[in-house]
Amino acid sequence: MGGSEPTLLNGGLSVVIAGGDIRTVVLSGTEVLRGLSYPVRDADWGTCLVDTVTERTGPNIYERDFADRLGRFSGTFRAELTDDRHLAADVEIRFEANMMINRAGFTLLHPIKGVAGTAMTITHSDGGTKQVKFPRLISPAQPAVDIVGLAHDIGDVRVSIAMEGETFEMEDQRNWSDASYKTYCRPLSRPRPFAVKHGDTLHQRVRVSLSSANDGAITDTAAAQTIKGALPQIMLAHEPSLSTPAALADFAGLPVQFRCSGHTATADLEAIAVHGPATLEIVYEDEDDLERLTTRCSQAGLTPQRIVALQAAYLKSHQPDGPWPDVPPHAGLEVLRTAFPGAAIGGGSLTNFTELNRCRPDPDAVDFVTFGNTAIVHAADDLSVRQTLEALPDIFASARHIASGKPLHLGLLSIGMRSNPYGDAVAANPDRIRMAMAMDDPRQSTEFAAAYAVGVLAAAAEAGVESLALAMPDGPLGANGRPLEALIRHAHALSGSPVTVTHDQDLIVIEGQGGGMAANLSGDALDFKNRSIAAECAIVWGELS
Repeated sequence: MGGSEPTLLNGGLSVVIAGGDIRTVVLSGTEVLRGLSYPVRDADWGTCLVDTVTERTGPNIYERDFADRLGRFSGTFRAELTDDRHLAADVEIRFEANMMINRAGFTLLHPIKGVAGTAMTITHSDGGTKQVKFPRLISPAQPAVDIVGLAHDIGDVRVSIAMEGETFEMEDQRNWSDASYKTYCRPLSRPRPFAVKHGDTLHQRVRVSLSSANDGAITDTAAAQTIKGALPQIMLAHEPSLSTPAALADFAGLPVQFRCSGHTATADLEAIAVHGPATLEIVYEDEDDLERLTTRCSQAGLTPQRIVALQAAYLKSHQPDGPWPDVPPHAGLEVLRTAFPGAAIGGGSLTNFTELNRCRPDPDAVDFVTFGNTAIVHAADDLSVRQTLEALPDIFASARHIASGKPLHLGLLSIGMRSNPYGDAVAANPDRIRMAMAMDDPRQSTEFAAAYAVGVLAAAAEAGVESLALAMPDGPLGANGRPLEALIRHAHALSGSPVTVTHDQDLIVIEGQGGGMAANLSGDALDFKNRSIAAECAIVWGELS
């Protein structure tokens, strides 16, 4: 946080505002709410961009008038600390055009630290209550539905939340690497997208009440943590429509994850055959299409180490309760084993962990499990992206549970979004701003991407992940000529070697025999090994080749 955001204070209760949303709510050092926003999301699940018209801030009150950039709606948000234990928030959204939307209104984010696995009491719309738990392993389905109120504990703080104006439900946002559980409206069981008309008005209220047995400030005693592991095999993801063979050639010796389909040119298959070690990610329409493509790969001279094939319909996300495509997602396993008898055959997702969690392969039928990740499904600000690193250990632990002892060979883990399982396409981003669900993220060409990659590698090494990709050769998700390139080359030289991972607040250090890398994920320069690491930057050291 840059320090210029409005902050509401009342005794030990503080609320930070960022971008017009509540970014965090803290009582005497305990984070009790990670966010409170009020997005409108379109028919492709893209978040409609809004501008602030006016803001009014006092010691205990924040008000904001906002307007959609395309003129389709406007609104007013108000947050007030009514005393040192109560937060009241109201939003009114006025639609000035007909729209098809998937969601509109309050979204609450609950932290995972001190919350995962603990009990919560849900108040339903009929006035009844039910006790459930925040999931410890990541839940593929909603852990709580029909919510108009909820109460739970974080340490010695009791958190009670009441909602008005809509019925809410909760999802486990760690599926998308958000470090939170999310309570949102409207329920996914209702038809979507749904129509709103010119003249429609939405009005919602949220009331947060807190109590604590400890009224004094809680001292942060977080100490540095050191864990031993092994660095995964570092690979490059390559897809002809998103990156070029010419740039791939600049990374000679680096293993590649090559995604192909029936539309892939023979020349592209031949380029991978001569590049070196490869994992094939095959997208196919039906079993005949898969057989034709595996034959073409063999004729081009491809001898992959690993293969995963997925029906094209499963590049889209499906709710756990369906409806689902008619054909099983991994129907072609025998075709792959026949075509490439020496290769390891995998199953899982070619998009995010979400889709693996909702559609799990039979671990007895595959040799490894895979999935990818993007850090900006729901939010694209720097803090939200950094916080996704908090969720990765939970993702990897849940994936290992799904894999039942089979290794994790992962796909591309990036900031930008490679493909959109939730809509027709990734969000267009011609101005290269920080935008959720965009492929072309402005941080890809900066030190931020390298620092983030160190955080990904640290979590993967601790969890025993065996391989992953951090970038493509070039293109919007590329590394060539960017700070990420040096980090990837250095990490490649350490691939498979024992490392020690140290987390010291915002400093992450990975050190192995003969070299290492470190990332500063804070907003200030930090000292390490007699040198200064600039804010949101990474360094490497050692004589590695």
